[in-house]
Amino acid sequence: MKNLNIQYINKIKYYLLILFITIQPILDIHYFYTEKVVNIIGFSPSTIIRIAIVSILALLTFITLRDKKIKATIIVYLLLVFIYTIFHIINAKSFNTPVPDDLGYSVIGEIFYIIRMLIPLIIIIITINTSVSRADYERAIKIIISFISLTIVLSNIFEVSLASYGTGIIKQNIFGWFTGAYDTYKYSDLASRGIFNSANQISALLVLLLPIMFIIYTYQQNIKNLLIIILTLISMVMLGTKVALYGAIINIIIYFLALVFMTIIRKQQLLSKKIFVVLGVSVLVITSLYEVSPVINRPSLEENYGNKKEFIRIDLLKKYQKNNEHDKVIEFIKNNYKDAKIKDEFILQYYPYQYDPEFWIEVFEMPLIKRRDWRLLELKMHQRVMDINGNKNDKWLGISFTRSEHLFTLERDFVAQYYSMGIFGVILLLGPYVLAILACVIKMLFQFKNKFNLRNSITIFAIIFILGASINSGNVMDCLTITIILGFIIGKLMDDMFKKQQIDVKN
Repeated sequence: MKNLNIQYINKIKYYLLILFITIQPILDIHYFYTEKVVNIIGFSPSTIIRIAIVSILALLTFITLRDKKIKATIIVYLLLVFIYTIFHIINAKSFNTPVPDDLGYSVIGEIFYIIRMLIPLIIIIITINTSVSRADYERAIKIIISFISLTIVLSNIFEVSLASYGTGIIKQNIFGWFTGAYDTYKYSDLASRGIFNSANQISALLVLLLPIMFIIYTYQQNIKNLLIIILTLISMVMLGTKVALYGAIINIIIYFLALVFMTIIRKQQLLSKKIFVVLGVSVLVITSLYEVSPVINRPSLEENYGNKKEFIRIDLLKKYQKNNEHDKVIEFIKNNYKDAKIKDEFILQYYPYQYDPEFWIEVFEMPLIKRRDWRLLELKMHQRVMDINGNKNDKWLGISFTRSEHLFTLERDFVAQYYSMGIFGVILLLGPYVLAILACVIKMLFQFKNKFNLRNSITIFAIIFILGASINSGNVMDCLTITIILGFIIGKLMDDMFKKQQIDVKN
């Protein structure tokens, strides 16, 4: 009777996990994150749904988990996170900042963020324990990537897509790219994100999933899978982000090189006419859209501002500062920040100039190109806040996520978590991803003959690539849509690498 109950629980857990993974793009629909919806309950309903389902899955997993060592490891890890959370909150509460609202600090916000960061790590454990079949794993990936790419492509063609930059609707569709749309509209009016919340995050997700889709096609060479790849590539160009466009190009190149390596070194006959078809079509899609894509038609900072002369009296500002004429300094910053091309939100909302004019004076003195480098200003604001607080524990425990978010999320993952959660936080919340992929790489190298194959090597590449992209583009490791699917992929990879056999819960 007990075995029957365990088997029944395993079935529920199995299908609930698959369903949960496949609905992630639906939970990322922009409407669920609008102020109108969020204000109803204080959080996005997507986040509540995710926490609820993951809690159920975690409970079912803990009930069915028989390995006492794994149970003990999980308990020890959660205990370490709990201890870290206490010290993190204590450290954050004694923060010193000149801004009156304490930079939006919230204890509840901190706890909620740590829970969010734990969710994908829990998914890794759940997936390993569930032993998802290859067929269901690949079916889930195809459903996710098909829904995202088809939504982006169709909404672009019918000109109902949200613009990738801003909250408006695109001005023209992909056909307009070839007929002079850039003469009338900016690139930001032509890049599409479909109905999803963030172009950067959807771009990162497609960069993760495209290599997996290439693997699926390699072993299932049919027209359906070929069409999914074509739609995915077109949607990645439509998104208008560097991560999507150049990520697609890199994925194609790596896929080809991996095929050649497996053919020459491993003597696996993977290259065939249909493989050359998918490679040829992929290259054709990218090359035909590359020159007219929003990314390539996006003007650089140098083109916008590099040759413009400035007429800001920095000498006058220095004079006011030298004479301790505080009111005149404040007035100067207020009247000249627009001419200095400093982003309004930075200087007025996120880190108001009235409370730390010395910082903004330093920004005024920077070259124009650097002032327009928003990522640099984001980093400098974080550095300034940490320096003013002057607490050596901040580097270990962070200045807090809510303060970091108030300053504007750093668009460089791992660096962003360093400032918000400290070194201990990075190790506890992001370290498991690195350890998991490192363990898989070591396993693959030590069992080269059995484990070094196209499927494992491309999957590992995809995971490393997305982690690398997160450092460059940011806003990846905080996005549950991405990290939940990433956790599912890592969990499946580890299950394949370290388990000798799978349990079929269907029979």
